[in-house]
Order: sequence, then C-alpha cells, then structure tokens
Amino acid sequence: MTPTITFVSPRYGADVVGGAEQGARSYATRMAAEGWNIRVLSSCARSSVTWEDHDAPGTTIEEGVEVTRFRVRRPRDPGLDARSAQLFASPSVSLDDAYDWIDRQGPDSPDLLEAIAAVDDGVLSLIPYLYQPTVRGLHLAKVPALLQAATHPEPPLRLPVFDELFSAADALLHGSRAEQQLVLERFPSTASTPQTVLGYPVEIDGPVDPDAARRALGLGDEPFCVYLGRVDAGKGVLDLVERFRAFRQRRGGGRLVIAGPVIDKPPVVDGVDVLGRIPTEHKFGLLAAADVLINPSPHESFSFVVPEAFLVGTPALVNGWCLPLREHCENSHGGLWYTGSADFDAALGRLLDDAPLRDRLAAAGRAYVESMFSWDAVRTRWESILGRVS
Repeated sequence: MTPTITFVSPRYGADVVGGAEQGARSYATRMAAEGWNIRVLSSCARSSVTWEDHDAPGTTIEEGVEVTRFRVRRPRDPGLDARSAQLFASPSVSLDDAYDWIDRQGPDSPDLLEAIAAVDDGVLSLIPYLYQPTVRGLHLAKVPALLQAATHPEPPLRLPVFDELFSAADALLHGSRAEQQLVLERFPSTASTPQTVLGYPVEIDGPVDPDAARRALGLGDEPFCVYLGRVDAGKGVLDLVERFRAFRQRRGGGRLVIAGPVIDKPPVVDGVDVLGRIPTEHKFGLLAAADVLINPSPHESFSFVVPEAFLVGTPALVNGWCLPLREHCENSHGGLWYTGSADFDAALGRLLDDAPLRDRLAAAGRAYVESMFSWDAVRTRWESILGRVS
C-alpha cells in the first residue's frame, strides 16, 4: 500500500507554466486518479516573477487532488537582480546571506512553512530545489522528505544553503541521468542517498489536430519550425531568434513560430512569428503541424516539450550544451543537437530537407517516450523509491 504523499510546490495549477510545477501536477493528478492519498501544499501565487497572491487561500479539490494554498507575505524583492549579481560574483557567501537571498527571492510564505512542518503522515515530496518552500521546508519535515530538485547548472547552485538541503534529503528524485550526474558532482555526499532517475509521465492529453491548430493560430499552409514554452532570454529564445535570422538569410527562406507566455519580447525578425500564449487545446496540434521542434534552452533538468513532440511525430533540434536535452535525443535517436552556428545550420537544414529522416527520428522518439515515460513506467519507479524510504 502506498503512503500518503504531500507534494510541496511554490506554484500549482493547470495553467501554471513551469516544468517543475507541471511535473508535480502530472504526478499528483495521476496518483489521485488511481486512489493514492495525495495532497498538495503551495502558495497563492501564479507568477514566479512577482510572487503576488493570485488564488484565494484555503483548500480546494482540483482534478481530484486536495490542494491547499497559503498567502505570500511579501512579493519578490524588486532589488533581487542587483543583489544576485553581487552575491554570485562573491568568491565566498555566508550561510546567512544565502538564506536572505532565498527569502528575498520568494515565495516568502510563513504559513506555507508552518503547514509543511505540520505534516505528520506519509512522505513529503518537494519540488524544485531553488525556492523557500523547499529550502526552508525540508528542514522542518517530520516525515521522510523526498527532494525532486530539477537541478540546473546555474549560479545559485553554489550557495551554501544547498549543501545543507541536498544532504538533508531522505531521497533524491532526478529528471534525467545528466541531472543526477550534476548533483553528484556538486554534492558528492549524496552518493549514499537513496535516489532514482524518475523522469515524468509524458502522454498526449489533448487533441492532436494540426489543421485545426493552423487555422486557429493563423499559420496557413507553410512549413515551419516551432519553439513552445516560456519566451524568456534565460530559455535561449533570444539566441534562437538570432540564430534563425542568420540561418534564414543564408538559406533564403524559412519560418519559425514561437509560442508561449512572453517574458522577454524577441526582436522583430522576418520569418519569425511570436504568437504568445496559445489555447491549451491547440498545443499538441501545433507540435504536430511543425516540421521540427527547436529547444534552445541551456538549462533544463528534463523538458516536457521534447518528448511531447516525439509523441505527435515531430523530431527535435536541441541545444547540445544542455545535457538533459541532448540525453533525450541520444537515448531516443529522435532528434539532433547543435553547439554552435555551423552545426545549427547543418542540422536544421538537414531536418527541413529530408522528410524520410524526420519520419525515422520521430518514430524512434515516440518508441522511446512510450517505453520510458508512460505513467506505468514512472509509477513503477515511484513505487520502488517509496519502498526504500517509507
């Protein structure tokens, strides 16, 4: 019999855009549907930029999951960027300064921390590593605490609060082998911690109608590449626009469609269409309509959109410096990767010009996802790690 699992996530909801938050929801909804006793503790915020309260505090039932939200005491510190630059440039950071940065970053919610401390049954599963509910909450746990860090090779990872956090976890849940290797290199003491490369369940949960998506989004009949996700400089989108501009200029044509909530607006470039957030019902249709999915992100621990593209028959081109993205393509033979301008042009040109190659890659990618990231496969890994800690 599986124990009660209380998921802790800084944001939670069907319309929250974020890989870690999407992952928590993907577990919680499937487990609850199978009769597992599942709870979620989260903040009232939806935006990781401001952490301002959006939802009402209290408990609701969402998609069969009991979700309790708590108010945020203060929004994200508007001076955080300047403080971050100062802190990350320092050769040595004190523990007090690191915790101060965590609290300034948010979501700062004492009520949420009290709720975490009050959990007295089952296990806690905290995701991701970077925010106050995880950093301070894990140390308050009275029950076994599982850390699904969603770790990236980013400046905050060297802060001393994370040495304490990772060493205190009762188990580590990784999105990919590349993430596991990063954690082991940064925190060697975790080699003896129970852990698994858990991944996430990836399944088609909406209509796959490329023609309807093209009509609804005004895309016409022209072939295109797609980026789908948060439109953010940190996700490599501005770099992708510049690479695609140069590729299109040398090639004499091509089209890139960018879809997702816009944080950093890309420059206006011929052949690049920025759609903004699109209706959920056209997500898989858009992926299926594209010839190639491009994911330029330099920092991912898993990336849902690459295996989702594989499932609907679209190969991927990814940033080869991001090892979890490259891992998807290497393990599946479902996509290609680039590390510079020359191989970006070569790989994208080959994918666009060779339809049989696209079909072979997509078929291999689909088989990989169905084998590794079906709910049955992920559930088995969940049950195994729970048996080691509960």
